[in-house]
Amino acid sequence: MSDSLRATHDELLAKLSRRQSIFHFAHAAVSLFVCFIASGTAWRLSLDTEYAWAPSLVVPALVVAGAALCYGLVRLVLGRGRLVVENEAFDELKRLRAQLKLDEAPVLERV
Repeated sequence: MSDSLRATHDELLAKLSRRQSIFHFAHAAVSLFVCFIASGTAWRLSLDTEYAWAPSLVVPALVVAGAALCYGLVRLVLGRGRLVVENEAFDELKRLRAQLKLDEAPVLERV
C-alpha cells in the first residue's frame, strides 16, 4: 500500500514540476504586449498625414494586433484550464503527503 502511494506521489511530483500553466500565461503576456504595441503603432500611423505611405501601413499593423490578441486570448484560456488541472493535482499531492506523513517533523526521543 505504501509503495503504491509513494509511486503515485512521485508521479504527481514529477507531473507538477513542469508547470504548463506558467508557460501558457507567459505566452499570453508577451502576445498581449505585442498587441498593445501594434495597436499603438496603427493608431500613430493613422494620425501621420505628412507621409503618404503611413496610412497604408495601418491595416497591416491592425492585422498583427488582431492576430496577437487572438493568440494571447487563446493562450490565456488554455493557461486557466491548465491551472485548474494543476490545482487539483496539487491538492491530491498534499493529500498523499499527509497520508505518507512526509511533512511531519520527526519525533525526537529523549535519551
